[in-house]
Amino acid sequence: MDLERRVSGMVQDAAGPLSKVGERQERFAALIGADRTAILAAYARSLDAWPNPVVAEPGGRDQVMASGAELLADVLASVWGGDGHPMPAAGPVQAESRLGPADLVRAAGAFFNVAVGFLGLYVTDHPELLPCFITAVRALNESISHRIRVATLAHTGSLLERVDQAHIDERHRIARDLHDRLGEGMSVALRQLELHEMASRQDPRTSAPRAAMANQALVEAMRRLRLVTSGLRQDSVRSLEKALLRYVEDADADAEVRLRVNGDERWAPLPVIDEAFLIIREAIRNALAHGSPRLVHIEVALAPHELLAWVEDDGTGFVPSQARDAGIGLASMRERAALLGGRLRIASVPGQGTVVELLVPLPGHRHE
Repeated sequence: MDLERRVSGMVQDAAGPLSKVGERQERFAALIGADRTAILAAYARSLDAWPNPVVAEPGGRDQVMASGAELLADVLASVWGGDGHPMPAAGPVQAESRLGPADLVRAAGAFFNVAVGFLGLYVTDHPELLPCFITAVRALNESISHRIRVATLAHTGSLLERVDQAHIDERHRIARDLHDRLGEGMSVALRQLELHEMASRQDPRTSAPRAAMANQALVEAMRRLRLVTSGLRQDSVRSLEKALLRYVEDADADAEVRLRVNGDERWAPLPVIDEAFLIIREAIRNALAHGSPRLVHIEVALAPHELLAWVEDDGTGFVPSQARDAGIGLASMRERAALLGGRLRIASVPGQGTVVELLVPLPGHRHE
């Protein structure tokens, strides 16, 4: 009898809380729904204090706010699940993101802090809603983690595709340079050697000029080969000025090349120095290879907040939108500048030369 009463009492105690689960869920979900606009508004205010140029743009800000709304929907779905465990993310996950993984983590952290602040107030006023609070926080954490994983994988895949395409473009450029710069010179040398062989059989005295011309053609071909291969032996750049001087010297150009670097290179992180060199080097290479200039002026100005560089020549110029030989190089330069968070400007007029300008924002002075 005592056993029966005890069992009956346990059933009644269990049934009581279970009957209230749905009510607690409904109350907690109603509180979230009532504060939805306030939660998103608080999140928007937290973004205003975030100095991120992507979030400042309408497209980037819309993406971040949409993600916050989807996270809130995931929390509501999990609260309504009622089993104490977070439900799978209800909202769509944006695989393509304008924000990098670090920015996504920071934005998600900002939303987490705002949302938990509101959810905590519900428990303070209504302690019996603590189980719903725990479910909501677990759901929020799981949804954020899931979205960051998906976005990070997408971002990594996009970077790998860019690297692969950059390698393909670089191989095409090298092949084109080898053909354009060496093919003609080697053909001339070969033809002169053939004529030298024919002349030596008929009159040895007339063969010497042919041999000299062949020798001259081979010397020119070797000079062009050094110009092509100088960029292939480049290690990571630690001094932008020294790397540019070395490249200009190896190029052995017919044009006069002037270089000036102002400012402290320590203001720029080494990856920025390395990428900036590749962009400037490509601009110099294009000027010497396609512009036939008499003068190429290169200037780099470093400040704690930015790196500004430009390459100006007085060569033949071109129409940037119609460039062919330099098309891949220009696209690569723009891509590298964008990855640095900077911009590349190219101004050229046929017969009036070309100016390439690179601007890269810097994080500020780095302590030694």
